[in-house]
Amino acid sequence: MCGRYEAPDAALNRQVQEMLFEARRRQMALTGQESIASGEVTPGCVAAALAMGKSGQGAYPMLWGFSSPFGRGLVINVRSETALKKEMFRDSVLHRRCLIPGACYYEWQRLDEGPQKRKIKYAIRPKDEPCMYLAAIYRYEEEQRLPVFSILTREAAPEIAFIHPRMPLIVPESLRDGWLDRDGDPEKLLALRQPALLCRAV
Repeated sequence: MCGRYEAPDAALNRQVQEMLFEARRRQMALTGQESIASGEVTPGCVAAALAMGKSGQGAYPMLWGFSSPFGRGLVINVRSETALKKEMFRDSVLHRRCLIPGACYYEWQRLDEGPQKRKIKYAIRPKDEPCMYLAAIYRYEEEQRLPVFSILTREAAPEIAFIHPRMPLIVPESLRDGWLDRDGDPEKLLALRQPALLCRAV
C-alpha cells in the first residue's frame, strides 16, 4: 500500500520546480491559498499531480483521498488488479489518470517476534530515477473545491516484499506520457513492469 510519501525536492531539477510552481498557481486561482504539501505527504493533504487538461499535460493541485461511500474515512489506495472491475473506480481509470511525483514513499515493516512489537520505517524509491511517479486516478466531488486522487497499488516487488505485501504502482518517466494519454489501454498500463527499487531504513 502507500500511506505516505516524500514530496519531490524543488531543488531537484528545473522540471520539478516548474511543476510545483504551476500547481501552486492553479491552487491560488481556485481557492485563494497555497497549501501544497512539502516533505512527508499524508492522506488529506493537497499535493501536486500531473494530469491531462484541456490544453495538454500540466500540474494541478489535488487532495489525497476519495471520500468513502460508507463514511469511513478516505480511500487513499486502489488495488490495480481490480480497479477496472469496481464501479467506484472504473470511470476514473478509463478517463482520469494522473501521476503523483515524489522522491520516495514510506512503508513500515512490522516485527511481531519477541516480547516487544515494533515497526521499522523504510524509504523506498526507484534505483535509477531521482523523481518517481506514482500511478493514480482522480475524480471530482461536490463537497471539494479541488479534485481528489487515490494511488494505485500492486503486489510488492520481490526485493521489498519482506517489508509489506503491497506497493504503489510506479510509472517510469519514459512511460509517463503513455499513462496520461486518455487513449491509452488501461489494462496494459496497469500491468506496467516495475523499475528496480532501493530501500533503506530511516
